[in-house]
Amino acid sequence: MHQEIEIKLPVSDLQNAVRQIESMGARVVKERHFENNILFDTSTRSLQQNRMVLRVRTVGGKGILTMKGKPDTSRGVKEREEIECELENPQNLIAILSRLEFEPVFQYQKYRTVYRIEGVTMDICVDETPIGNFIELEGDVETIHEYAERLGYDWNNRITDSYVSLYFQWCREKGVTPGNMTFS
Repeated sequence: MHQEIEIKLPVSDLQNAVRQIESMGARVVKERHFENNILFDTSTRSLQQNRMVLRVRTVGGKGILTMKGKPDTSRGVKEREEIECELENPQNLIAILSRLEFEPVFQYQKYRTVYRIEGVTMDICVDETPIGNFIELEGDVETIHEYAERLGYDWNNRITDSYVSLYFQWCREKGVTPGNMTFS
């Protein structure tokens, strides 16, 4: 089990953001890769009602099953329990979930590059999504605060919403009928 602690920062200029990240000594630990994420819930949407997430992420043919608990944002970051396990065959798990009466309720995609700074316990993820680009900082609260500031962000511009919430907000702002947040 793991406690996920994170924020997102909006990125208007991707190349400049990457330069800033690298200028702090961050190095790529996971090259840019495509992620396909499918969220599952019951027919009564019990997970959504409890602000929990059950996700199957597929990367390069392999998968990760993730359960996320109810988030807390009392310290200015999103914190919640996160349990993950790696899968050799995500399609089999999707079939199992379907037979257990979990249904896919939302799909979102992104390209992600993961950076780390030696001696700093934090992931710096650069996420390219269909609704824009973001930096996601995941670590302890103090380190997240420090590096958001070092990247030139006003703490008030941080985002604690999920990509699902951001997508539905984006659809409202653009007058687009929501579907899935995919590149196609």
